[in-house]
Amino acid sequence: MQERLLENWLISVNEKSFQIPFCQLLTGEGYQVVHMSRHGPFESGKDILAIGPDGVPCAFQLKGSTGKISQKEWAKYVDQAVRLVEIPIVHPSIDEKKPRKVFFVTNGELDEEVRLEINDRNREWERRGLPPLTTIVKGELLARFLRLHDNLWPKELVAYKDLLELYLEDGGGYLDKPKFAKFLQNVLLATDETNKAELVRSLSSLALIAQYAMHPFVEKKNHVASVEAWVIYIASLVYFVTKHDIQEKNWKANFDLALAAIDQAFSSLLDELQARRFLVEGNPMVDSPFYHGRITWLTGLISAYALWKKSKDKDWSEEKAYSFITAYQKHIRLWGEAAIPQLLSTSWFLRLCGIEHQASGLINAIARGICSTNLAPDGKGLADPYHGLAEVVINQTGLSETIQKENFKERSYALEGIIHLLTRWGWRGVLEELWPQFTKIDYVEYKTDNPWEFCLWHTEIGKLILHRPKYPQSWRELQEEADRIDLAYIPKILLEYPAVLLLFLIVYPHRITKDVIKFLDTAFMSM
Repeated sequence: MQERLLENWLISVNEKSFQIPFCQLLTGEGYQVVHMSRHGPFESGKDILAIGPDGVPCAFQLKGSTGKISQKEWAKYVDQAVRLVEIPIVHPSIDEKKPRKVFFVTNGELDEEVRLEINDRNREWERRGLPPLTTIVKGELLARFLRLHDNLWPKELVAYKDLLELYLEDGGGYLDKPKFAKFLQNVLLATDETNKAELVRSLSSLALIAQYAMHPFVEKKNHVASVEAWVIYIASLVYFVTKHDIQEKNWKANFDLALAAIDQAFSSLLDELQARRFLVEGNPMVDSPFYHGRITWLTGLISAYALWKKSKDKDWSEEKAYSFITAYQKHIRLWGEAAIPQLLSTSWFLRLCGIEHQASGLINAIARGICSTNLAPDGKGLADPYHGLAEVVINQTGLSETIQKENFKERSYALEGIIHLLTRWGWRGVLEELWPQFTKIDYVEYKTDNPWEFCLWHTEIGKLILHRPKYPQSWRELQEEADRIDLAYIPKILLEYPAVLLLFLIVYPHRITKDVIKFLDTAFMSM
C-alpha cells in the first residue's frame, strides 16, 4: 500500500511541483541544496544545484512525465541537457574548478532509443573531459523515497487512514487544518526520541509525507491551501526541533525548502489574482456569504507575503500586492476573531506603504467592531479565534448549529492587544472614547507552558488568563503596559522570522496574544 501510494503520487506530479519534494529527498540523503530554479531562460539547464555528501558539486535537470519519454519528446530537452553538461556550474557556494556531476531526473521512464542516444553523447562528452549525464528515472526515485521513509512512514492504522483521507481530498476546497496538523504531529510522535540521527532524518521525511498529503490541493492549484499546509509543516518542524533541542545545521535546509515552497505558492497566487476578473468561487448565490471573509483572508495572506519579501529584499516590488489590496480593501470584514491576524497583516502592510491613515483606521475599526458586536443586546458576540471562516458562515446561514450554543459576548482574545496597538500608535482620543465599552469586555488570553507547545494546533497544558481593564486607566501606565512584551512562551525560531510568525498566526489564529501582536508591530515598524 505504501509503495502504491508513493507511485501514484510520483507519476501524477509535474516538474515544477516535483522540485521541492526532490530537494527534500536530497536533503534527507545528506546533500546540501544551494539553489533552485524558477525555470527562467538563464538557468543553463540546471533546475537544482547541490553539494553531495562527498563534497562533489551536482546539477539536476527535472522533467515531468506521465509515461516514457520518447525520442520525439527527448528532442525538446536535448538543448537543455547539452547546456546542463557543457556549461560549468556558476554559484557562489560552488567551486567551478571542482569536478561536477550532472543528472537528468524524470518521474517517468526513457525509451530505449533515448537511452542509447544518451550513452553515445556520454562517450563524446567523456572524450572532451566533460561529466557524463546520469539519468534518474521513476524506479530509482521510488526506491529512494521509500528508503527515506523507512522509520517515519505511518505505522498505526489511524495515522495511515488520515494520510489516505487527506490524499483523496477533492483539493478545491478548504484545507482541514486541525486534521493536517494532528496528522503531522502523530507522524513525529512515532519517531524514536532516543535516536538523535533518526530525529534529524525524520524532518526531510516529514516534509515529503506532508507533500503527499497536500497533493490534491497542489494538483488543483489551490495556492492558499498549499501555503497553509507548508505553514503547518513549518510549525511542526519548529515544535519538533524546539522540543528536542536539535541544532540549526540539522533543520535549516528543511526550513528553507518549506519557505521556498511557500514563496512559489504565493507567486502563483498573485499571478492568479491578477488574471482573474472576479473572485467568486462556484455558484455566486452559494458563494455570497463567504465572499467578504475570503477577501479578508486573501488580503491578509498577500500582505504577510509582501512584508516577508520586503524584509528580505528592500528592492522587491510590492506593486502586485499593493494593487490587489487597495482594490479589494473595501470588501474586508471582521467576520470573527480569527480574522484579526489577517486584518493586522493588512494594516501593517498599508503602514509600510506609507498609507498611515488607512492602516490606523483599520485598527480603530477592529476595536469598534469587537465592542459593537460583543456588547450588542441581541446576538451572541464575535466568534472567538477557535472558529474558522467556514464554520462561522455556515452557522450564520443556519445550515449548522455547531457554535449556536456558545455565547461570545463580553469577552475577547484579541482586544487587549488591539488596545496596546492603539496606544503604541498614539490614538489616545479613540481610547478615551471607547474605554467605557472596553471595561465591559473581559480580556481572555491563553499561554502555553512550553515554547514548543505554542506550535501545536491543540494542547491542554497552559494557562487561561481572564481579566477586565481598569476604570479609570492611567495613560502613562497603559503606555508602559503597551511597551512590555513577554516572549518566553514563543519559540525563538519564530521570533527570528517575524513574517513567518505572522503567517503562522493567520493559519493558527487561536495562538493570538497581546505579546505576539506587539512583537510583530515592533518588527514591521522597524523595517
